[in-house]
Amino acid sequence: MLELVRINNAAMAKRLADLLARRGIETRLDQEQGGQYRLFLADPARHDEARELAREFLAEPNAGKWQEDAWRASEPVTGLPREKVFLGGGWFASLGPVTRTGLIACVLIFLSPYVIGPVVYQALMFPDQPQTLMAQPWRLLTPMLLHFSVLHIIFNLLWWCDLGRLIERFQSSFQLLWLTLVVAAVSNYAQYLDTGPRFGGLSGVVYGLLGYLWLYGKVNPAAGYQLRREIVLLMLVWLVICYVGLSGIVANTAHLTGLLSGAVIGVLVGLYRRMGYHRG
Repeated sequence: MLELVRINNAAMAKRLADLLARRGIETRLDQEQGGQYRLFLADPARHDEARELAREFLAEPNAGKWQEDAWRASEPVTGLPREKVFLGGGWFASLGPVTRTGLIACVLIFLSPYVIGPVVYQALMFPDQPQTLMAQPWRLLTPMLLHFSVLHIIFNLLWWCDLGRLIERFQSSFQLLWLTLVVAAVSNYAQYLDTGPRFGGLSGVVYGLLGYLWLYGKVNPAAGYQLRREIVLLMLVWLVICYVGLSGIVANTAHLTGLLSGAVIGVLVGLYRRMGYHRG
């Protein structure tokens, strides 16, 4: 293989590799010691074309034409290239370990009452008294795993898989894990203060991931994976609809505090990463 370019930014290198792949140009991305990435070209006959594309992209990586090009060949929610998402085993195989574990855990817990009765739900529900959290601290987090209807769990898990997969692919599994735990703790406790302990669902975390990715992409556009505006608008409209028309049956406080806490974390992490890129 012929070396095409060296880049010291992982996200930028992956974006360039995806761009070339969408043009039918096969490459291999290798990481060197010191955080540098080398992109190799499989077909030397396309060197001039690939070199020109790389030059244009690196000169202006945030140009609108690159975003539009990616979205035309991507999933509508995440912007991930389809050939990457479905490579090697389908949709489930494309999920990272944290996203996959969350999916499986929610499904198994949802089915548990039909097998062993309500014991699992009772053990994972937010306690009646906050003091109980001292002895059973997991109950601050585990309401996110509880769902009360088929539509409830399907809606939440579809968003969880799309947004979680994006964070795991471009950042890390650890990033998704700690972000999920922090947002779950904040949104669950806020919902308890508002309505008491009878609530559940992953939607507070989903809104947290939405807020995180939305603001992360705004403050650190060089990362190259912003959420589509239509997706953000859809979720915000749904948030308002739930407040206005479904206030009695939806954990609205968890949605709002999840969104706000995720957005704050997205700004802080995005600014930190942007400063790191500039230093590099």
